[in-house]
Amino acid sequence: MIESPDSEFENENDSQEDVIELQENIIEALPEDKSLVVSEDVFPDSLLIVPLYDRPLFPKMLLPVIISEETLGKVLLKELKGPLRYVGLVYSHEPEDDSLTNEPSIIEKLSKVGAVGKIVQAAKHGNDPMHIIVQVMDRFEIIDIASEDPIIRAKVEYITETGEKESEDELKAFSVSIINLIKELVQLNPLFKEELGLLMGRINLKDPATLADFAASMTTASGKELQEILETKSIKIRIEKALYLLRHELEVAKLQVKISKRVEDRMSQQQREFFLREQLKEIKKELGITKEGPESETDKFEARIKKLKLSEEAKERIGEELEKLQLIEPASPEYNVTRTYLDWLTILPWGIHSKDFFNIQRAARILNRDHYGLKDVKDRI
Repeated sequence: MIESPDSEFENENDSQEDVIELQENIIEALPEDKSLVVSEDVFPDSLLIVPLYDRPLFPKMLLPVIISEETLGKVLLKELKGPLRYVGLVYSHEPEDDSLTNEPSIIEKLSKVGAVGKIVQAAKHGNDPMHIIVQVMDRFEIIDIASEDPIIRAKVEYITETGEKESEDELKAFSVSIINLIKELVQLNPLFKEELGLLMGRINLKDPATLADFAASMTTASGKELQEILETKSIKIRIEKALYLLRHELEVAKLQVKISKRVEDRMSQQQREFFLREQLKEIKKELGITKEGPESETDKFEARIKKLKLSEEAKERIGEELEKLQLIEPASPEYNVTRTYLDWLTILPWGIHSKDFFNIQRAARILNRDHYGLKDVKDRI
């Protein structure tokens, strides 16, 4: 068990693990569908705000949260000794207001809508960041910032979801579409299957609102896209947005599978060609048709290289091209390109220099002898 908050703050390097276990007594499992429901929670009007920097969290989820800010972790650790059980989970991001000239404050980075979470477990291991497990309960909107020194407390108003009766059939159609897309995603990406298995026993996917939140949380959409869904009060609009994100996720997953297969096929083809070329070399040796000695292309170039005074850069480059030539199939177009390049490199007069003659009169005589007219050009030369 943890020590008192005062002793915790005095000894920051204490290696003893501080663990808080909070018994969760208000979440009950329904035997019919194995989903979790919250039995008549009364949420506070003022919440301690926990900023989320990666992505927002959605209601009905039971998830871990890392408290990276040391000050916030200390305050949570201290207040968990008292009646505090609820925190406000709010996505923090850079504001889109281009008129801001200074670095935006933490208040300006906070979204207006968040989710209230009930802390069911908290752990502080030595100097590591504090970890909490929260049961995300409901949406809220920030009405006013009650305090921001050193941490944020906000007055909030809880959001009521809106669902039109005349759209029940449409909601059902959207729900079926989302479930079908999830089935396709599970087949393409094993990670979705694992995540789905973890959540299936804790949430009721028959509820369109919960299904929309769950579908959005499964995607790799940006934090701002997910925040837009979190802020949407209309269930119909929310599930439609979630369907769009899920469909985009499916297209990305299909593309990933296609790219992976293409790379795998290419690697397999390269390996196959390499082994076949090696086998061909051995067969030629056995049949005595392999050109040995200076007549082979490689030996010809190596014989030329020995006579040249090459720089280190040139030696390295020519060596790379020789290795490439040995691996390329002679019938390949790239073989001729590489051979021609090596031929050109090895016939250059490396290290051989001629004496320079800077005689203007001689140059003028040659120009007048070999080229008629062009006085302006000759003068310029």
